[in-house]
Amino acid sequence: MSTLETIPKYKQAVEQISQVYLNGTRSIGDKLPPERELAKRLGVSRTGVREALHYLREAGVIHSRQGGGHYLRVSRLEDAKGNQTVLQLKTDPSLTAEMLEVRRAIECEAVYLAAMRANKADLDTLFGYLEAMKHTLTEEQGAKADAGFHLTIVHASKNGMLNQAAEGLISQMEKNIETTRRQRFVTDASRYQTTYLEHEAIFQAVKGNRADEAKQLMLEHLNRAYEEI
Repeated sequence: MSTLETIPKYKQAVEQISQVYLNGTRSIGDKLPPERELAKRLGVSRTGVREALHYLREAGVIHSRQGGGHYLRVSRLEDAKGNQTVLQLKTDPSLTAEMLEVRRAIECEAVYLAAMRANKADLDTLFGYLEAMKHTLTEEQGAKADAGFHLTIVHASKNGMLNQAAEGLISQMEKNIETTRRQRFVTDASRYQTTYLEHEAIFQAVKGNRADEAKQLMLEHLNRAYEEI
């Protein structure tokens, strides 16, 4: 298998768009070609192009107008360095894997403690995020609820050091959750339901004060995401 074949299609699109349109030869405010044309030029599906444009938009490289296309915010990719960590985290599988390793270290211990220390307010908040994940209408809402669930687990641990560690990584954790969800769901829509059920099982273990079970369920949940990168 060639190196190109191992690179996700959306990452190929990000790199190709950057090479062609963010090499300093174009001006801020220039409009990118329509998605259909970009897909044809780059040899990538329209879904891949949409993913790439979404990442570039979040990295501050482009901005979009509803029904009006996509426009350059910078003329060179390096001019958007302020948000490159987020962009790299979302397009580089090795960084996604590293963040999941950090999350395992934090969240597996946090959920163990949460199962022993969570109060009613914590459980109500977790249940609210579960309900949001179950009934969400958009993936953006689902990702926010997913991130909220995991960060509430850390908060419910009542461990100041774990909370401090998580607070310093909130942005990266949120993007990691968004990325791993997208990678799972883009190829298998049934993963919405199984992912929800994984979170529900973790919640029930925390609610039932089953610390060892909660820790094992969290480990299995994060390991599945790791394996699907």
